Order: sequence, then structure tokens, then C-alpha cells
Amino acid sequence: MEIINFKQLIMKIILNTFLITLLSFVSLAQENWDPTDHKVGYWQFRQVSEGDVANFLYNEDNVYREIVKNHIAEGNMVHWGLARKLTGNTSSNHNYFFYNGFAELSDLDSPAWGSGSNFGLRPVSSAGVLGAVYTAPAIQVFAETPKPGNYIVVNTANPTNVGEFVRLQNEVWKPFIKDYINDENSPWAGWEVATVMSPTGNGAGYSVVTIDHYTTLSGALNSFPNGAEWPEGLQAINDLLPNGKFTTTVIYEVVFYEGPAASK
Repeated sequence: MEIINFKQLIMKIILNTFLITLLSFVSLAQENWDPTDHKVGYWQFRQVSEGDVANFLYNEDNVYREIVKNHIAEGNMVHWGLARKLTGNTSSNHNYFFYNGFAELSDLDSPAWGSGSNFGLRPVSSAGVLGAVYTAPAIQVFAETPKPGNYIVVNTANPTNVGEFVRLQNEVWKPFIKDYINDENSPWAGWEVATVMSPTGNGAGYSVVTIDHYTTLSGALNSFPNGAEWPEGLQAINDLLPNGKFTTTVIYEVVFYEGPAASK
């Protein structure tokens, strides 16, 4: 018959309690990660001259939008949007960008723009592509009662630890900002975090993107007009950023959008 002394018994109890607590914590942490509705985003940046803007917008609204609707209905795409740059350099840099969201990475192997009728296109000579970025959505928060996301603030960053930055955004900022997003009197309409899949490397400029959605331009310019009680842990996020700041913060107006449950 095995004899276990009192000290060994206490140590077993402590160890078992620790393991149960650890497993519960891991389970809770995993449950706190909400799924995103797509796995890859494609950003395409354009420079459109003033004289071409009217035809450019006509083509997107009256020709390409119909192609997009069919692809979304068939499950080939999840999101399509066109945004106009309101702040920052627009003379030698992009002044519009497209966002295409795809449910799976493999959806990129069957390009959405290789099919469909181009009948009715008006001439546009200056809509040059200035660059493109692929991102992986990590966090998405939108109002339980949907709000119109008429404006977005795109923040780029190059944290020293991307994984830790995203984890803290989920743990610290998400619970805080959810209350504002679901407040009917708040201009916040949504918030997202994505990591950059490509391009990467020292010359890429940024490795993560956060997107703030607002109902109004005034909200985008002053998102906390009455101030706020900042969440504990916010400094830990800032400490991961050079000088505690985003690399760039730019405001855009959402011109057109098509998705599973919304259209603009």
C-alpha cells in the first residue's frame, strides 16, 4: 500500500489547482478571439487625375459594381469598397484605394476581375495603380445594430512585436471600443485590425493596419469629443510602437461599398 505524506498531498492539490486554472485561462483567452468574416484583404492604391474622376466613378458604380455583386453572391468575394483619400498627399501619391475581401486565400487563385462584361465603360486614362498590399484580418468589431461607416481612419504601424501588438489590441482595446461602437450616440461604427501579409521586410513601411469606421467626418476628426477613461494596458500597446505612435493616420471617405449585408 502506497503511503503519501501530508506534504506530498498538499503539493499535488496545489499543482492540480494550478493546471485547472491555467487551462481555464487558455480556454477563456481563445474564446475571446472572435472570428473574422474573411481571411485576406487586397488593397489597391490608385492615382486618378481630376479630369478623369467623374468617368472613373461612373465605371465603378455602373459597370464594375454589377460584376462585384455577382461575385459576392457566388461566394467568390466577401467585401468590395472604394475610398477617397481626404488627408495627406494626393498630388503625387494615391487619392483612391480599393479594398477587396476574400473568404479564403485560395480565392485569389481565381481572379474576380477576369470575367464579366465591360460594356458601357467610359474612358479613363489616368487611373494608374501605385501599389498594392495583402493583409490578414485579425480582429473585427461592428455595431450590433449596424451603423453606416461613411468614413474610415486607416492607421499603419510597425510594432516591435506584431503578435503581441495584436494580442493587446484584442485584450485591451477591443472591450473598451465595443461600448462606443454600440452606443447609438457615438460616431464609432466599427474597428478592425489586420496584419500585413505582403509586402514585408525592412523597407515595407508597416506591418499592421487598424481601421476605425465612423458615421461622420467630424467623428473621424474627433472620435472622443467628451474625452474618455482610457483602459488599463493602453501604455503597453504604445510601448510597442516607435515613439508610441502610428506610422501614418489618414482619413478616407467611403465612396462605394458592397458586402454580404450592406451596399453604398
